[in-house]
Amino acid sequence: QSGKLNKEARTLKDLMVRPYLPRFFREGDEIDLKIMINNSSERELSGKLEFDILDQNQKSVLDKFKIKNEIQNFSAKSKANITKNISLKVPVGSGIYQVKVKANSGSYSDGEIRSIPILPGRMHLAESRFVTLKNKDRKDISFNELEKSDDSTRINEQLTLTIDGQLFYSVLSALPYIVSHPYKSLEQAMSSFLSTSIITSIFDEFSSLKSMAKEFSSRSSKFERWDSEDPNRKISLEETPWLVDAQGGEKDSELLNILNPDNANDIKKKNLDLILNSQTASGGFPWFPGGPPSPYITLEILFGFSKALEFKVDVPKDAVVKAWGYLHQHYINETLKNIQSADCCFEFVTFINFVLNQYPDSSWSGKVFTEAEKKQMLDFSMKHWKEHSPFMKSYLAITLKKAKRDNDAKLVWDSVMDSVIVSKDEGAHWAMEDKTWLWYNDTIGTHAMALRAGSELATKPEILDGLVQWIFLNKQLNHWKSTMATSEVIYSIAHYLKKTKQLGIKEEAKVTIGKEVVEFKFDPSKYSGKKNQIVYKNEEVNNSLLPITVEKSTPGFMFASATWNYSTDKMPTKAVGDFFSVTRKYFKREVNKDHVQLTELKNGDSVLIGDEVQVQVTINSKHPADYVHLKDPRPSGFEPIAIRSEHKWDLGIYWYEEVRDSATNFFFEHIVQGEYNFKYSIKATHAGKFKAAPATMQPLYAPEFSAYSAGDELIIK
Repeated sequence: QSGKLNKEARTLKDLMVRPYLPRFFREGDEIDLKIMINNSSERELSGKLEFDILDQNQKSVLDKFKIKNEIQNFSAKSKANITKNISLKVPVGSGIYQVKVKANSGSYSDGEIRSIPILPGRMHLAESRFVTLKNKDRKDISFNELEKSDDSTRINEQLTLTIDGQLFYSVLSALPYIVSHPYKSLEQAMSSFLSTSIITSIFDEFSSLKSMAKEFSSRSSKFERWDSEDPNRKISLEETPWLVDAQGGEKDSELLNILNPDNANDIKKKNLDLILNSQTASGGFPWFPGGPPSPYITLEILFGFSKALEFKVDVPKDAVVKAWGYLHQHYINETLKNIQSADCCFEFVTFINFVLNQYPDSSWSGKVFTEAEKKQMLDFSMKHWKEHSPFMKSYLAITLKKAKRDNDAKLVWDSVMDSVIVSKDEGAHWAMEDKTWLWYNDTIGTHAMALRAGSELATKPEILDGLVQWIFLNKQLNHWKSTMATSEVIYSIAHYLKKTKQLGIKEEAKVTIGKEVVEFKFDPSKYSGKKNQIVYKNEEVNNSLLPITVEKSTPGFMFASATWNYSTDKMPTKAVGDFFSVTRKYFKREVNKDHVQLTELKNGDSVLIGDEVQVQVTINSKHPADYVHLKDPRPSGFEPIAIRSEHKWDLGIYWYEEVRDSATNFFFEHIVQGEYNFKYSIKATHAGKFKAAPATMQPLYAPEFSAYSAGDELIIK
């Protein structure tokens, strides 16, 4: 048997007082607070409303907030609500305060005490400048706003100049990423074998680099520690999702001294054994050991062995010959049929022919591919050359050159050069391909392979230098995105540096800053690290330090950056950025029947309580970058509409969007060069005049690159 019984109970106070407060105050804001008094009794209630603000010592600080109506009379009818207004101006002085509200009416009373923080109204900003120096070069760095003296509220906090030399050693720091990659596919095993082989062969050739390697291998961490004190950084790493990376890698993992000769040889042997033991009876190689043979992976393994031969590394010829036998059968039974029936697969055909021609002679392929077949493949690739990506055109141009088809090689390579973008500080690069996840559209691979092709096809030296500059700069802001891409870079850069005689040389730079002259010397036998800096603090920072001049007289590349940190009460009127830029706009959002209308709000424009405002933050990056933090502070009188932090994918990139009490944060693991527009909505909840501090953008681990938007002031009525 069962039954059901429903009853209702209602509990209420005869007199209740409820203050409506924002999540925070910001210094300098003007706010109209609303306090609701609720009379639930059967009769009219009259009395006094008391309002107070207490500091941490429980002392009243109403005078600081310029409040004149802290005690008000009220009269509320039975079963009715009334609202009282309290106007205040937030004083200078951040900290935690308590808002105290109390209502008394005869024997009835109610009150509430609520803590509320006052956030700094002064804006702490950072401006950065970045220059590239090549061979004998001289560059000036200056800050226009620092040269001026029209902001009496500005406090200069710090000026930091950083010199980045020994760029070849940044290539070495990528080795642990390849060697310690957790998933041992055969492609990754080949990347590890090849990269370690190339680097150690270079050390055998250059004694100064070998001395450096011995010292380098004794480091206690795989990577440079990014969380060590850095005067460029103004964001606490503890607030980011990448603290473990910042501390030099996994805390509990065994650190590999990769450049130690014994360890390097052991790494090469283990990876070579893994590759050879995974070769199938057909001669093909699988993606992972024990799997079915893959034509593409087999071709990548053969390509890796051909590159190792160029650096005089011992390569098992019998395994290579066997693998070419497998690829020839695949070409006859699969690829050729696809060519004849669907006129497709030209990328794979171009790659096969290119790798065939990378070996010293036809004995390495067991002569399974006839000259007629090679010509057939080359003619088919040439038929589709306009459809090739820049990456594949590099392969095709080299193959044509080796086949003595110089005119065709020039035609293909000139088309690659026609689309290259060259700039002073970014180097030479191509626009990102639409489908970068396809192997023949890989962005890093494109630039590395173009560097290799350009060395063989009489490309202008300034283009080759620009490619090297772009590749090195990419490493400044990220690690190269995959083991294959990293291996390709090491191969191409090693070729370039040997050819241009930039290995094992001393580097020097002279910096003139104010009346001080500082000389930097980089000995190739020692690794100097990334903290080659000059730092000025507080009153030392003034316009007498400008302009900063950096001079270089030795071969190769060097980067120099300057970061100026300061605070001000004056709202920035324009966006400031060098490598990155950030702009922000506010729009009043109204829904009219079947459409949404956006009305842009200029600085000082007003909206009404309850209005929805759309925030649009646009960022622009001149270069790919990893681990970038975009922070957009929220004005005090607004509440976020979406309150859930979540991962998002749009605009071709992925990010984590985090909603906090005072700001919305965007964390990007990787962004490529280009412009991105982000939108989110807030709602006006409190009347007053509110500061909107600038949105700021900064890579967590390359903090010398920073940018900020203009500030705004919004009014709610």
